[in-house]
Amino acid sequence: MYSVIYPDMLARDNFAVEKPIAKNKCNLTAFQAKQMEDVTDDIWHNADALVTGLTLKINTPLINKLHKCKIITRLGVGFDLIDIETCGKSGIAVCNVPDYGTYEVADHAIALILNFARGISYYNQILKKDLISNWDFSKAPNIDRLTNKTLGIIGLGRIGTACALRAKALGLKVKFFDPYVPDGQEKALNIERFDCVEDLAQSADYISIHCLANNETNKLVNADLIKLFKSNVIIVNTARGVIIDIDAVYDGLKLNQIKAVGLDVLPNEPPNKDHPLIKAWRNEEWAEGRIIITPHSAFYSPEGLVFLREKSLKTCLNHIEGIRTVNCVNTEYLIKPR
Repeated sequence: MYSVIYPDMLARDNFAVEKPIAKNKCNLTAFQAKQMEDVTDDIWHNADALVTGLTLKINTPLINKLHKCKIITRLGVGFDLIDIETCGKSGIAVCNVPDYGTYEVADHAIALILNFARGISYYNQILKKDLISNWDFSKAPNIDRLTNKTLGIIGLGRIGTACALRAKALGLKVKFFDPYVPDGQEKALNIERFDCVEDLAQSADYISIHCLANNETNKLVNADLIKLFKSNVIIVNTARGVIIDIDAVYDGLKLNQIKAVGLDVLPNEPPNKDHPLIKAWRNEEWAEGRIIITPHSAFYSPEGLVFLREKSLKTCLNHIEGIRTVNCVNTEYLIKPR
C-alpha cells in the first residue's frame, strides 16, 4: 500500500471523495502543518506522494526528508511554494491540476466586473443604511455600460481564455498580454494581443489577472504600472495575491489613479486588518463601492472541489504506477524520475 500524505490541509469529510480511489491502493493521512517540523521525520521518509495546499513551503530541507516520494501534486494550479527544480533533481515529479475551477474563476472575475459596472453590492450596502434617503439610482460610483469598453487580460491560459469568451459575449473588446501564448491564439479568439503589459495597461478600462505567481509576475501591478492605467480603470485579481502590490493599489485608489479594485486573493490570507487598504475597505466612506474583497473563493463550487480532489489523487497514483504523468511542471529538471 502506498502512503499519500496531505501535509497542510484538513481531511475534508474524512476523505469521502478520495477513499473510493484509494481503496486497496494507498493509505491517506492529513496534517495541518505550517512548517516541516509539524510532521515527523518518519512520515516524511515513508511518503510515496504528497498532495499539498497553500500553507507549507516544499523547500530543500523538506525535500531531503522525502526518501521515497515520487510525486508532489498541488491541490490547485499555483505551485510557487514548491521548489520544483530541487524536486526534479531529486527525482520527484511536481504536478498541478490546471483544469479545475476554470468555469468558476472566470465566472467570478466577470461577476466582480459586473458588480462594479452595475453597482449591485454598493446599492445593497447603502440601502441597508437608509432605505428612504438612499433610494437613488445615481449614487453608485462606478455605473458603466460594458458594451465597447475594453477588458485587458493578463495571462491567457485556460481561465484567461474562459474569461475572454465571457467578456466578448457581454460586448466587451478583449485584449491580452501573455508572452507564453503561441502566435495565432488571438486570431482563434478574435481578440487583440499586446507584446508588453505597459501597452495593455494604457488601453484597458478593466484589467483581469489570470497569470501564475512567479518571479516574473511578483508585484507585476505596481506603482509604475498603475501610473500608466486609465484613471477610470477597474482591476480584478482572481489569480494570486502577490501579483498585485496592494500598497501601490491603495495609493492608486486614494489618488484616483484607479477607480475600483476587486480582490479574491491577497498577499497574506486572511489579510492584516490594519493594512490601509483593508481599513479603507472596512470603514472609510471614500472607499465605499470601490473595493470588493472575497475570501479566495473564486475557484470554489461543490462540483469543482470534488473534481479537484479526485484529479489530485489520481494524478499521484497514475504516476506512481507508471500509467501516466499529467501536468508535470518540472519536466525540465526531472532528470531521473524515481
